[in-house]
Amino acid sequence: MTHDEAYELLAPLALDALDAVTRLDVERHVLECLRCQGELDTLREVASAMGTTYRDPPPELWEKIAGRLYERPKGEPSSLPVLVPNDRIVPIGLVRAGRVSARTRGYVAAVSAAAAAIIVALAVSLGSAHGQIANLQSALNKSNENPVLSALTTPGHQIVTLRNGQHHTVATFVVLRSGQGYLVRDAMPALNNNKTYQLWGIVNGAPVSIGVMGPSPSQVSFTLVSSPSPSALAVTVEPAGGSLKPARSILAEGAV
Repeated sequence: MTHDEAYELLAPLALDALDAVTRLDVERHVLECLRCQGELDTLREVASAMGTTYRDPPPELWEKIAGRLYERPKGEPSSLPVLVPNDRIVPIGLVRAGRVSARTRGYVAAVSAAAAAIIVALAVSLGSAHGQIANLQSALNKSNENPVLSALTTPGHQIVTLRNGQHHTVATFVVLRSGQGYLVRDAMPALNNNKTYQLWGIVNGAPVSIGVMGPSPSQVSFTLVSSPSPSALAVTVEPAGGSLKPARSILAEGAV
Protein backbone atom coordinates (compact mmCIF):
# COMPACT_ATOMS: atom_id res chain seq x y z
CA MET A 1 0.00 0.00 0.00
CA THR A 2 1.37 3.39 -1.02
CA HIS A 3 1.53 6.39 1.28
CA ASP A 4 -1.27 8.21 -0.58
CA GLU A 5 -3.56 5.17 -0.48
CA ALA A 6 -2.97 4.69 3.24
CA TYR A 7 -3.36 8.41 3.96
CA GLU A 8 -6.80 8.43 2.29
CA LEU A 9 -7.94 5.62 4.58
CA LEU A 10 -6.82 7.18 7.87
CA ALA A 11 -10.20 8.77 8.52
CA PRO A 12 -12.16 5.51 8.06
CA LEU A 13 -9.54 3.78 10.20
CA ALA A 14 -10.07 6.33 13.00
CA LEU A 15 -13.80 5.66 12.77
CA ASP A 16 -13.18 1.88 12.80
CA ALA A 17 -14.88 1.61 9.40
CA LEU A 18 -12.38 -0.68 7.62
CA ASP A 19 -12.46 -4.43 7.26
CA ALA A 20 -9.82 -6.47 9.06
CA VAL A 21 -7.57 -7.00 6.03
CA THR A 22 -7.56 -3.38 4.89
CA ARG A 23 -7.15 -2.19 8.46
CA LEU A 24 -4.05 -4.39 8.82
CA ASP A 25 -2.54 -2.98 5.62
CA VAL A 26 -3.09 0.62 6.75
CA GLU A 27 -1.77 -0.05 10.25
CA ARG A 28 1.39 -1.62 8.80
CA HIS A 29 2.00 1.54 6.82
CA VAL A 30 1.29 3.77 9.83
CA LEU A 31 3.93 1.91 11.86
CA GLU A 32 6.56 3.06 9.39
CA CYS A 33 5.24 6.56 8.58
CA LEU A 34 5.58 9.31 11.19
CA ARG A 35 3.32 11.67 9.25
CA CYS A 36 0.47 9.17 9.16
CA GLN A 37 1.02 8.35 12.84
CA GLY A 38 0.49 11.99 13.82
CA GLU A 39 -2.53 12.37 11.54
CA LEU A 40 -4.12 9.18 12.87
CA ASP A 41 -3.57 10.24 16.49
CA THR A 42 -5.37 13.54 15.79
CA LEU A 43 -8.25 11.86 13.99
CA ARG A 44 -8.69 9.31 16.77
CA GLU A 45 -8.75 12.07 19.39
CA VAL A 46 -11.57 13.81 17.55
CA ALA A 47 -13.38 10.51 16.95
CA SER A 48 -13.17 9.84 20.68
CA ALA A 49 -14.63 13.28 21.43
CA MET A 50 -17.47 12.52 19.04
CA GLY A 51 -18.32 9.48 21.14
CA THR A 52 -18.68 11.53 24.31
CA THR A 53 -21.42 13.69 22.81
CA TYR A 54 -23.88 10.82 22.14
CA ARG A 55 -27.25 11.05 23.80
CA ASP A 56 -29.97 8.41 23.78
CA PRO A 57 -33.00 9.49 21.73
CA PRO A 58 -36.28 9.92 23.61
CA PRO A 59 -38.24 6.63 23.85
CA GLU A 60 -41.24 8.05 22.03
CA LEU A 61 -39.15 8.83 18.93
CA TRP A 62 -38.95 5.19 17.80
CA GLU A 63 -42.71 4.76 18.29
CA LYS A 64 -43.34 7.69 15.96
CA ILE A 65 -40.91 6.30 13.38
CA ALA A 66 -42.31 2.75 13.61
CA GLY A 67 -45.83 4.04 13.19
CA ARG A 68 -44.93 5.62 9.85
CA LEU A 69 -42.75 2.87 8.41
CA TYR A 70 -45.52 1.42 6.28
CA GLU A 71 -47.39 4.61 5.58
CA ARG A 72 -47.03 5.93 2.05
CA PRO A 73 -48.19 9.47 1.30
CA LYS A 74 -50.45 9.91 -1.69
CA GLY A 75 -48.54 10.18 -4.94
CA GLU A 76 -45.39 8.55 -3.60
CA PRO A 77 -43.91 5.87 -5.92
CA SER A 78 -44.14 2.24 -4.84
CA SER A 79 -40.37 1.90 -4.57
CA LEU A 80 -37.82 4.24 -3.12
CA PRO A 81 -35.41 5.94 -5.56
CA VAL A 82 -31.91 4.48 -5.82
CA LEU A 83 -29.46 7.14 -4.68
CA VAL A 84 -26.32 5.25 -5.74
CA PRO A 85 -26.14 3.11 -8.90
CA ASN A 86 -25.66 -0.55 -8.07
CA ASP A 87 -22.49 -0.79 -10.16
CA ARG A 88 -20.90 1.89 -7.97
CA ILE A 89 -21.55 0.21 -4.63
CA VAL A 90 -18.26 -1.32 -3.48
CA PRO A 91 -18.07 -3.55 -0.39
CA ILE A 92 -15.61 -1.99 1.98
CA GLY A 93 -13.82 -5.32 2.31
CA LEU A 94 -12.64 -5.01 -1.30
CA VAL A 95 -10.93 -1.66 -0.81
CA ARG A 96 -7.36 -2.83 -1.07
CA ALA A 97 -4.54 -1.76 -3.32
CA GLY A 98 -4.48 -3.84 -6.49
CA ARG A 99 -7.99 -5.30 -5.98
CA VAL A 100 -10.19 -2.47 -7.23
CA SER A 101 -10.20 -0.29 -10.31
CA ALA A 102 -8.98 3.29 -10.49
CA ARG A 103 -12.61 4.45 -10.72
CA THR A 104 -13.46 2.55 -7.54
CA ARG A 105 -10.47 4.03 -5.75
CA GLY A 106 -11.81 7.42 -6.76
CA TYR A 107 -15.13 6.71 -5.06
CA VAL A 108 -13.33 5.46 -1.94
CA ALA A 109 -11.11 8.54 -1.95
CA ALA A 110 -14.17 10.77 -2.20
CA VAL A 111 -15.84 9.02 0.76
CA SER A 112 -12.61 9.20 2.76
CA ALA A 113 -12.21 12.86 1.92
CA ALA A 114 -15.74 13.57 3.09
CA ALA A 115 -15.15 11.71 6.36
CA ALA A 116 -11.86 13.54 6.81
CA ALA A 117 -13.55 16.89 6.17
CA ILE A 118 -16.11 16.17 8.89
CA ILE A 119 -13.39 15.16 11.33
CA VAL A 120 -11.31 18.24 10.47
CA ALA A 121 -14.31 20.45 11.18
CA LEU A 122 -14.79 18.71 14.50
CA ALA A 123 -11.08 19.04 15.19
CA VAL A 124 -11.32 22.81 14.71
CA SER A 125 -14.25 22.91 17.11
CA LEU A 126 -12.40 20.75 19.62
CA GLY A 127 -9.32 22.92 19.29
CA SER A 128 -11.41 26.00 20.00
CA ALA A 129 -12.85 24.29 23.09
CA HIS A 130 -9.33 23.41 24.24
CA GLY A 131 -8.37 27.07 23.78
CA GLN A 132 -11.32 28.20 25.87
CA ILE A 133 -10.36 25.75 28.60
CA ALA A 134 -6.80 27.10 28.54
CA ASN A 135 -8.12 30.66 28.82
CA LEU A 136 -10.33 29.71 31.76
CA GLN A 137 -7.43 27.98 33.47
CA SER A 138 -5.23 31.04 32.93
CA ALA A 139 -7.93 33.31 34.35
CA LEU A 140 -8.27 31.00 37.36
CA ASN A 141 -4.52 31.08 37.96
CA LYS A 142 -4.55 34.88 37.78
CA SER A 143 -7.44 35.05 40.22
CA ASN A 144 -5.45 32.95 42.67
CA GLU A 145 -2.56 35.40 42.34
CA ASN A 146 -4.85 38.42 42.92
CA PRO A 147 -5.95 38.56 46.58
CA VAL A 148 -9.05 40.61 45.78
CA LEU A 149 -10.31 38.18 43.14
CA SER A 150 -9.38 35.28 45.39
CA ALA A 151 -11.36 36.83 48.25
CA LEU A 152 -14.38 37.34 45.99
CA THR A 153 -14.38 33.61 45.18
CA THR A 154 -13.89 32.49 48.80
CA PRO A 155 -17.01 30.93 50.37
CA GLY A 156 -18.55 33.03 53.12
CA HIS A 157 -17.16 36.38 51.97
CA GLN A 158 -19.19 39.54 52.58
CA ILE A 159 -19.50 42.61 50.39
CA VAL A 160 -19.58 45.88 52.35
CA THR A 161 -20.76 48.95 50.44
CA LEU A 162 -20.03 52.39 51.87
CA ARG A 163 -22.43 55.17 50.84
CA ASN A 164 -22.45 58.89 51.59
CA GLY A 165 -25.35 61.05 52.76
CA GLN A 166 -26.71 61.22 49.20
CA HIS A 167 -26.75 57.38 49.05
CA HIS A 168 -23.98 57.36 46.42
CA THR A 169 -21.53 54.48 46.58
CA VAL A 170 -18.12 55.75 47.67
CA ALA A 171 -16.28 52.47 48.21
CA THR A 172 -16.85 48.71 48.15
CA PHE A 173 -14.94 46.23 50.31
CA VAL A 174 -14.89 42.45 50.54
CA VAL A 175 -14.47 40.95 54.02
CA LEU A 176 -13.67 37.30 54.75
CA ARG A 177 -14.73 35.29 57.79
CA SER A 178 -11.14 35.46 59.00
CA GLY A 179 -11.48 39.26 59.28
CA GLN A 180 -9.22 39.94 56.31
CA GLY A 181 -10.61 42.63 54.03
CA TYR A 182 -9.79 44.26 50.69
CA LEU A 183 -10.85 47.33 48.76
CA VAL A 184 -12.67 46.18 45.62
CA ARG A 185 -13.48 49.53 44.01
CA ASP A 186 -13.95 53.15 45.00
CA ALA A 187 -15.16 56.51 43.76
CA MET A 188 -12.98 58.61 46.05
CA PRO A 189 -11.26 61.52 44.29
CA ALA A 190 -7.51 61.96 44.81
CA LEU A 191 -6.55 64.20 47.74
CA ASN A 192 -3.61 66.51 48.24
CA ASN A 193 -0.50 64.90 49.70
CA ASN A 194 -1.18 66.52 53.07
CA LYS A 195 -4.42 64.54 53.43
CA THR A 196 -5.38 60.88 53.52
CA TYR A 197 -8.42 58.68 53.53
CA GLN A 198 -8.75 56.70 56.76
CA LEU A 199 -10.79 53.54 57.33
CA TRP A 200 -12.68 53.02 60.58
CA GLY A 201 -14.62 50.23 62.21
CA ILE A 202 -17.70 51.22 64.19
CA VAL A 203 -17.59 49.19 67.43
CA ASN A 204 -20.36 49.74 69.98
CA GLY A 205 -21.21 53.01 68.24
CA ALA A 206 -17.64 54.40 68.47
CA PRO A 207 -15.11 54.64 65.58
CA VAL A 208 -11.94 52.55 65.93
CA SER A 209 -9.13 53.21 63.46
CA ILE A 210 -8.37 50.36 61.07
CA GLY A 211 -5.73 52.22 59.08
CA VAL A 212 -4.95 54.97 56.58
CA MET A 213 -5.46 54.34 52.85
CA GLY A 214 -3.45 57.22 51.41
CA PRO A 215 -4.56 60.20 49.30
CA SER A 216 -5.49 58.01 46.31
CA PRO A 217 -6.50 54.49 47.46
CA SER A 218 -5.86 51.64 45.03
CA GLN A 219 -4.61 48.44 46.66
CA VAL A 220 -5.93 48.41 50.23
CA SER A 221 -5.97 45.42 52.59
CA PHE A 222 -6.75 45.28 56.29
CA THR A 223 -7.60 42.93 59.15
CA LEU A 224 -10.49 43.33 61.57
CA VAL A 225 -9.19 42.31 64.99
CA SER A 226 -11.70 44.15 67.17
CA SER A 227 -13.70 42.19 69.70
CA PRO A 228 -16.61 42.52 69.33
CA SER A 229 -16.45 42.84 65.56
CA PRO A 230 -17.43 46.19 64.05
CA SER A 231 -21.01 46.69 63.02
CA ALA A 232 -20.01 49.01 60.17
CA LEU A 233 -17.08 50.37 58.19
CA ALA A 234 -16.60 54.10 57.64
CA VAL A 235 -14.25 56.40 55.73
CA THR A 236 -13.11 59.90 56.66
CA VAL A 237 -10.64 62.41 55.27
CA GLU A 238 -7.83 63.06 57.77
CA PRO A 239 -4.49 64.87 57.84
CA ALA A 240 -1.59 62.89 56.34
CA GLY A 241 -0.53 60.17 58.79
CA GLY A 242 -4.07 59.64 60.10
CA SER A 243 -5.81 60.44 63.38
CA LEU A 244 -6.62 58.55 66.58
CA LYS A 245 -10.16 59.88 66.37
CA PRO A 246 -12.00 61.25 63.33
CA ALA A 247 -11.10 64.90 62.95
CA ARG A 248 -13.83 65.36 60.38
CA SER A 249 -17.32 64.00 59.81
CA ILE A 250 -17.74 60.58 58.29
CA LEU A 251 -17.58 60.67 54.49
CA ALA A 252 -19.31 57.30 53.88
CA GLU A 253 -20.46 54.31 55.93
CA GLY A 254 -21.69 50.77 55.33
CA ALA A 255 -22.99 47.99 57.58
CA VAL A 256 -20.87 44.86 58.05
